[in-house]
Amino acid sequence: MLCVKEHSCAPSPGSGRAELERAGVWRMRIGIPVALLAAGLAVLPAGGRADSAGWDSWLLHEDGGRSLREVCAMDGWRPVRVKEPFRGGERGAWLRADVEIPPRIGGAPVDGRAVGLRLNSDFGGEIYVNGRLQSRYDNDHAGMALLSRSARPGQKVSVAVRVFRDVQDAAREQSLGEAAFAIVEDGRARQRTLIRVDASVHGERLPEALIGLSQGAGLPDYSDAIAARLRQIGVRWFRMDNILTNAVRREADGTLNYDWSDLDRRLQFMEKLGCEFIACASYMPQALEAFADPDRHAPPADFALWEELCYRAARHARESGRRIRYWEVWNEANSGWLKAAPGLTPLETYLKLYDATWKGVRRADPDALVGGPCNASGPWDTSPERSYAVNGESYMRGLLQHCEKTGAPLDFISWHEYFHPPDIFREEAEVTRQYLKDYPRTSRGVRELMVTEWNYAWWHDWAHDNEVGAAWMVNSLLRGMLPAGIAKPCFFLAMDFGGSDEFKGEWGMLLGSGRPKAMFNAARLVAMLPRRRIPCALDDPELAVLAASDEACGRTAVLLVNFAERYGVERRVRLRMENLDERLRGGRVRVWTVDRERSNAFHDRARAELECVLEREGPAGRVLLQDLALPSNSVTLVELLPPADAQ
Repeated sequence: MLCVKEHSCAPSPGSGRAELERAGVWRMRIGIPVALLAAGLAVLPAGGRADSAGWDSWLLHEDGGRSLREVCAMDGWRPVRVKEPFRGGERGAWLRADVEIPPRIGGAPVDGRAVGLRLNSDFGGEIYVNGRLQSRYDNDHAGMALLSRSARPGQKVSVAVRVFRDVQDAAREQSLGEAAFAIVEDGRARQRTLIRVDASVHGERLPEALIGLSQGAGLPDYSDAIAARLRQIGVRWFRMDNILTNAVRREADGTLNYDWSDLDRRLQFMEKLGCEFIACASYMPQALEAFADPDRHAPPADFALWEELCYRAARHARESGRRIRYWEVWNEANSGWLKAAPGLTPLETYLKLYDATWKGVRRADPDALVGGPCNASGPWDTSPERSYAVNGESYMRGLLQHCEKTGAPLDFISWHEYFHPPDIFREEAEVTRQYLKDYPRTSRGVRELMVTEWNYAWWHDWAHDNEVGAAWMVNSLLRGMLPAGIAKPCFFLAMDFGGSDEFKGEWGMLLGSGRPKAMFNAARLVAMLPRRRIPCALDDPELAVLAASDEACGRTAVLLVNFAERYGVERRVRLRMENLDERLRGGRVRVWTVDRERSNAFHDRARAELECVLEREGPAGRVLLQDLALPSNSVTLVELLPPADAQ
């Protein structure tokens, strides 16, 4: 695939609408244009400073629960400046201003250039330009109000920002930390990016599934309805921890009584999904712990009893006809989630637990696959460059060295990662493979690398509930997991804890009620991809592309992501698909999207389901041209179907 830039402000001379339609060019916007707000919005504060730095003077209203139209008609606005602390209400607060574009930004004239206003606040928010929702942002991925694609000095633009409150403390103080002018590069704001896909070129087959799931403490709902919902994302593997915590209790006479009801519930659910269960052997039952620990992170008083528990669990699974193939040993021991046994270091405790686990599992199921160390934050120890890492190399190398020395099996290596950009996922896999070279005997047995937990953040964050987290997820998959060769990325988590239908910044693809979030719909788009990859090469830090076709019927699809680490804007693209399969003649083109408004319950609960935003006749020939406007933080699938599938 070739990427070039072309001006998109107007067609070339002689290329009117009819000519473009005959050539197969169709234009669309992903997102519904919203009428400018009425008089209330037009009267905004004067007195802001228009210079090359930014806009300092805003009006604040503490009722973030109202719509922009409603709040603009209300009293109670007061002046506030950038970085001035304030408190909002239960739903955040509103800021607004009539922003005047300065004649120069950073010494450069603005006339005719695209101009934006970089915006950030402590807990994220929504950006409105001239009354229309333009984008959402998170404090770690700051936003951009695109004021004009062709600016004039002195031009006034109405900007409003609904700033979100702290997801766990509504009364917490915050501020608008940034409101800085910027000239936006023509390639991002004024020119159309040409994305070329040659459907006649085939690459390797994609994995049977691209996104698996992970859940801590079990699901709040194991119903058939939730199983049917999760099957929509084509889940083929599902990792759960906390599977043994309540599996055994000690009776008054000292005997141990095993209870498999919780494990059976999980295994039956995996059967409904038709997916592989990755069992994370954790946490310590109270009956076995060496000392009291309310978090269940204590080691066993007797490692032989832990081995027996693992043996019985694996045997029970086999005898019930629901064999567990993958066993991951404990959860994030490197971060302190496994306390040291008396007389042992924390690492020695983990290695002893690892041995007890694999011996118990393999005694019941000699072909079971066992792995670890299930690190938090990859293969590094803490350093000035990696302050977030903790004992990662110590535990990774410690396990590798132990297996090399003792012959203990290590069938897969697992770790967790949150928040970081895709290059960190790639680097973690590369470093892990480098470690393996030092342990040749162990290396020969390692079949897979797994990231058994990953998500936008390890803390509660509004991005988990909206399209920011959805675009981050797919961007991480396309730029990180796939190139790194991560065999089983397990997205944490499948479903919010409890049964609530409220957005709380939790990690689930589904709300606790089962309502899909934007992340879930983005995962559906990934699952809709065919399996034969069409090689692509797009050198763009914000746009990511994955194309694939189905050899059996010719169906072809292209997945497009617009995600910027900071200051993203809507991107205009032209998708050119050439050398299409002959079987697509007479078929249909469908475009599906997850963005700020569509397929996004955070924006509108009535729009929680995945939306097809365009359906039309397919090309008469073997070339498709499709113009798209991709909002910031969006995921789009363009799908070409043969006639039979289209019906």
